[in-house]
Amino acid sequence: MALQLKRYQQDALDALAAFLAGARGCDTQARMQAAFEAARRQAMGENAPLAAYRPFTAEQPAIPVACIRIPTGGGKTLMAAHAIDIAARDYVGTRAPIALWLVPSNTIRMQTLEALKTPGHPYRQALLAHWPDDALTVLDIADCRQIRAHDIGRRAIVVVGTVQTLRVENTAAREVYAYHEDFAPHFATAPDAPFFERVSERDLEAQPYLSRGDLGRIKASFANLLAWHRPIVIMDEAHNAQSKLSLAVLERIRPACVVEWTATPLPDQNVLYAVSAQELKAADMIKLPIVLAPHPNWQEAVRDAVLTREKLAAEAASESEYLRPIVLLQADQKSGAATVDVVKAYLVDQLHVDANRIAVATGAQRELDGVDLFRRDCPIDFVITVEALKEGWDCSFAYVFCTVQNIRSAKDMEQLLGRVLRMPYAKRRASDKLNRAYAQVCGARTAEVANQLADRLISMGFERLEAAQAVQPTLGDDLFALRPVEPAKVETEFEAAPELARALAAVAPAQVRVEPVEGGAARVTVTGAVDAATVDAIVAASPKREREALREQLQRHEARVLAAAAPSERGEVFAPIPQLVLPVQGELRLYEPELLAELADYSLAGLPADLPGFKRAESLRPYLIDIERGRLGVREDSAQYDLGLDGGGVVRREDVIRALDARLRSAAVLQPDMIAWLGRLLDGLQREGFEPAYLLRHLNDLAEAAAARLRELLAAQRDKAFQQSLLPGDRGIRLDGVTGFHFDPQRYPARWLYAGRWRFGKHYYPLPGELKPDIDAEETACAIAIDGLPQVRRWVRNLERQPDAAFWLPTSSDRFYPDFVAELTDGRLFVVEYKGSDRVSNDDSREKDTIGKVWAAASGRRCLFLMATDAKTAGRPVSVQLREAVGS
Repeated sequence: MALQLKRYQQDALDALAAFLAGARGCDTQARMQAAFEAARRQAMGENAPLAAYRPFTAEQPAIPVACIRIPTGGGKTLMAAHAIDIAARDYVGTRAPIALWLVPSNTIRMQTLEALKTPGHPYRQALLAHWPDDALTVLDIADCRQIRAHDIGRRAIVVVGTVQTLRVENTAAREVYAYHEDFAPHFATAPDAPFFERVSERDLEAQPYLSRGDLGRIKASFANLLAWHRPIVIMDEAHNAQSKLSLAVLERIRPACVVEWTATPLPDQNVLYAVSAQELKAADMIKLPIVLAPHPNWQEAVRDAVLTREKLAAEAASESEYLRPIVLLQADQKSGAATVDVVKAYLVDQLHVDANRIAVATGAQRELDGVDLFRRDCPIDFVITVEALKEGWDCSFAYVFCTVQNIRSAKDMEQLLGRVLRMPYAKRRASDKLNRAYAQVCGARTAEVANQLADRLISMGFERLEAAQAVQPTLGDDLFALRPVEPAKVETEFEAAPELARALAAVAPAQVRVEPVEGGAARVTVTGAVDAATVDAIVAASPKREREALREQLQRHEARVLAAAAPSERGEVFAPIPQLVLPVQGELRLYEPELLAELADYSLAGLPADLPGFKRAESLRPYLIDIERGRLGVREDSAQYDLGLDGGGVVRREDVIRALDARLRSAAVLQPDMIAWLGRLLDGLQREGFEPAYLLRHLNDLAEAAAARLRELLAAQRDKAFQQSLLPGDRGIRLDGVTGFHFDPQRYPARWLYAGRWRFGKHYYPLPGELKPDIDAEETACAIAIDGLPQVRRWVRNLERQPDAAFWLPTSSDRFYPDFVAELTDGRLFVVEYKGSDRVSNDDSREKDTIGKVWAAASGRRCLFLMATDAKTAGRPVSVQLREAVGS
């Protein structure tokens, strides 16, 4: 059974499906761009930042290219396995695709290949969810000659290789481009197409068994086979494969489409869907925050790593699933003071750790090879390494990261940090201490270490603000207590040339401090909030070559200040928001869409069984092919040849009912009820002159019309039940004083964050999510007005389609997520939905306005609801509408 996808994973794959479906038939860059934009807006929301679309090549704009941005730990390989089916189904139009899965290294290639081939592995199960085992082939690119001509078009074929295998200018030097007898049968019926690579003089030199008679012939190679059958290309770590040579490689194999996956896309990659680190955290995929404890020496760092592990092990003993916290220790190189042997001896001799609990994983010592760290009888609690663990190494039991090295060794630090982020079983743990990761590091300067850790997270796909939130210093000697930092004391340190450092201090003496360091450089310390004008002045005072890096440093500092100032980060609690409940069989239940489905009367017995939208299709005359006057001719057939297939008694009434029932079967409607309704439907159609034979011949049109009518009838029944629940009385909806929604200070899974220059002062989280940066954008202007209300203590930009992380109200069809939720200074709650003039009067808006007002009325004046609109429609500005609603 395939692993159930997380919400963000399914949303990303849905976006891919929408784009590829829309891309079919797009033969120009403009049409492909339109399909890309439509799918992106549908997935990311109307307010999502615009993204340009780069065609595959200017000459081949009809090849769709989409990039999914997902941070480390998000499960991109699992998603990529499902993406093959989406591309095959929604774009290529085949159940037997060829997919070329390209990865950045041989290590990753072997691990991906093994996972895709191993029975029971989630990646293998993802493929088997779409193809049976006997219709699926997974191969290493080195074994591609095992593909037989009869496999093409009959089996789904997934070939795993590295980009480097294909990335070469001299194609004669690589196996994938070489002539092989095994491929000759494939090309027996190959067309004489210009895209095929031909045997050249270089091939004769590289492959002596070829003769000069082969020159110019189609080369029987794997690359040519791909070019002929046009593979679906899955590109892992795609930001590393954007060079001109890499793109030229793809041109050679003529992909049907390209699906890219990366945590850190380049600016010109086609990012169709971006997953935030906060979404991963909300989905229980990663442990956050990282609790940071800097130490003046490596011995203290190692000691506290051991103590942290022991405390976590005690917490893990109470978990329902087996969990054994593991420490990853990064030792010095052989020339350093704290080498592998020294650290291991310290663990054994000074901290009394049994040697069998320690494994060393270095180039020379491979004590993790063949070890299953998830087994209950596995004794290993500590893993010592020097550089990064081997690529793809993954153990979600790793909780504590301890380094005796300088934290600036970026690449190794980044990979080891990524090892401790993954959440065991991808489930939130009962103990909150086990929902965090821990870093015990050398470096007495807390701010410097925290900033460098955050920089490593940015390299792993975190946004600046997410990285700033993710690193939390500990409080004194308590290994688990977090220490909020005052915004005015947030510091960012970096080194600069002395003349530049002095220039920066002269521009902003209140925020910038300069100290000399060894080697002639200067340490620049930026403290507290720096407004946009000061940032611009500091950047302008620096040499042009330094400006981009300097602005990035200051923007990261600004993110840390924002994180420190946010109420959610300072331990403030947002008041619970009451949610509507409904009495059902003597108990009050949260009024969810699923409850309304239970209450609605879906019996079809008393409902109409007509199809007003079903019309007789225009008769299409067949074409007559005959010999006339000695020549073969084709002309439209005349009525004399009409065989009358739409009439006759061969097709029975029950045949049509059975076929329709198979198409329309629904969990909401009992099958006998459905069959009875279909019987009445057919009786009506027959009275209108439709013969059963005609209906069966036009079954697709009939089924579509019947499904649409059924949806309409069931929606009307849901609406009827919904309207009845709004009526006052003992059976109506209410607030019970207990059921309520709580904004989790650690969870705000916005798909993207506000990126404008306006600074909100009262937003509960560091930045609002999913707001346009332009202050004149309607919803953004409404947010600014809410932030400026004196009566507002704190507010939240409520997120769409996040039922576990956002406040919602029920509607007759789904959930309604109001745009803004505010807590007022007098304790009242204020919910605001903004609608532009083009939407304020439609049925959807009226229903939302109704349920919002019912919710507010049920609160006994503790809750307020406003549907705000533009000044022209309302007759007064939004700010006035807000003030009137709160009573000022």
